[in-house]
Amino acid sequence: MQTQPFPFLNEQVVERIFASGQLTRDDRQRIQSMLLDESIGENELSLIEKVMEGVVKGVLDVLN
Repeated sequence: MQTQPFPFLNEQVVERIFASGQLTRDDRQRIQSMLLDESIGENELSLIEKVMEGVVKGVLDVLN
Protein backbone atom coordinates (compact mmCIF):
# COMPACT_ATOMS: atom_id res chain seq x y z
CA MET A 1 0.00 0.00 0.00
CA GLN A 2 1.35 3.39 -1.03
CA THR A 3 1.23 6.20 1.51
CA GLN A 4 -0.22 9.49 0.33
CA PRO A 5 2.11 12.46 0.94
CA PHE A 6 -0.88 14.68 1.81
CA PRO A 7 -4.21 13.82 3.38
CA PHE A 8 -7.12 13.96 1.03
CA LEU A 9 -9.20 17.07 0.64
CA ASN A 10 -12.19 17.26 2.95
CA GLU A 11 -14.79 19.88 3.78
CA GLN A 12 -12.66 21.39 6.56
CA VAL A 13 -9.67 21.84 4.25
CA VAL A 14 -11.86 23.47 1.58
CA GLU A 15 -13.36 25.78 4.21
CA ARG A 16 -9.84 26.79 5.28
CA ILE A 17 -8.84 27.46 1.66
CA PHE A 18 -11.85 29.72 1.08
CA ALA A 19 -11.52 31.42 4.47
CA SER A 20 -7.92 32.36 3.67
CA GLY A 21 -8.65 33.11 0.01
CA GLN A 22 -5.43 31.30 -0.91
CA LEU A 23 -4.57 28.03 -2.61
CA THR A 24 -1.14 27.00 -1.35
CA ARG A 25 1.44 24.75 -2.97
CA ASP A 26 0.54 22.03 -0.45
CA ASP A 27 -3.13 22.37 -1.38
CA ARG A 28 -2.27 22.00 -5.08
CA GLN A 29 -0.12 18.94 -4.37
CA ARG A 30 -2.96 17.45 -2.33
CA ILE A 31 -5.35 17.95 -5.26
CA GLN A 32 -2.87 16.48 -7.75
CA SER A 33 -2.39 13.45 -5.52
CA MET A 34 -6.15 12.96 -5.31
CA LEU A 35 -6.59 13.20 -9.07
CA LEU A 36 -3.98 10.48 -9.56
CA ASP A 37 -5.74 8.15 -7.12
CA GLU A 38 -7.94 5.67 -8.97
CA SER A 39 -10.29 5.31 -6.01
CA ILE A 40 -11.29 8.98 -5.83
CA GLY A 41 -14.98 9.40 -5.08
CA GLU A 42 -17.69 11.77 -6.22
CA ASN A 43 -17.47 13.81 -3.01
CA GLU A 44 -13.75 14.41 -3.50
CA LEU A 45 -14.27 15.34 -7.15
CA SER A 46 -16.97 17.80 -6.09
CA LEU A 47 -14.60 19.43 -3.58
CA ILE A 48 -11.85 19.73 -6.20
CA GLU A 49 -14.33 21.28 -8.63
CA LYS A 50 -15.40 23.82 -5.99
CA VAL A 51 -11.78 24.86 -5.39
CA MET A 52 -11.03 25.09 -9.12
CA GLU A 53 -14.12 27.24 -9.66
CA GLY A 54 -12.84 29.53 -6.90
CA VAL A 55 -9.55 29.93 -8.76
CA VAL A 56 -11.23 30.55 -12.13
CA LYS A 57 -13.64 33.10 -10.65
CA GLY A 58 -10.77 34.94 -8.93
CA VAL A 59 -12.03 34.19 -5.43
CA LEU A 60 -8.83 32.28 -4.59
CA ASP A 61 -5.26 33.43 -5.13
CA VAL A 62 -2.79 30.74 -6.18
CA LEU A 63 0.39 30.98 -4.12
CA ASN A 64 3.82 29.72 -5.18
